Amino acid sequence: MKKDKYGNDIECVVEEAKYILSLDWRVRSDLALTGEFVENYHMLPEEYIKKWGKKNR
Repeated sequence: MKKDKYGNDIECVVEEAKYILSLDWRVRSDLALTGEFVENYHMLPEEYIKKWGKKNR
């Protein structure tokens, strides 16, 4: 299990980011999912996938 520099399991966070991005933008906005993701993982879901998605595989 690989971890990012904050100690988060990369595979789980990438899956969470993909889930958030799969939702309609209005749902993400209404539920504040993107903001919560940034607060927890210090970057946008798109950025997290770009940075860690391919390294994990």
